[in-house]
Amino acid sequence: MNLKSKRRELQGVNGAAGVVAALGGFVGHLYSPAVAIFCAFAIWILGATLINLLTDPPDKG
Repeated sequence: MNLKSKRRELQGVNGAAGVVAALGGFVGHLYSPAVAIFCAFAIWILGATLINLLTDPPDKG
C-alpha cells in the first residue's frame, strides 16, 4: 500500500486519533479536561504536519 497517495485518508485517521484522545479525558475521565484538550490539539497539529511533509500533494485532475 502506497501511503503517499493516501493523504486524505491519513488526515481522517489523524482527526479520529485526536477525537479519541479528547474523549478519553472528557467522557472516560482518564485524565483532566485540560490534558485532553492539549493532547487532542497536539495530535492534530503534529499529525497534520507530518502527513503534509511525508506525502505528495493530491493529483490535480
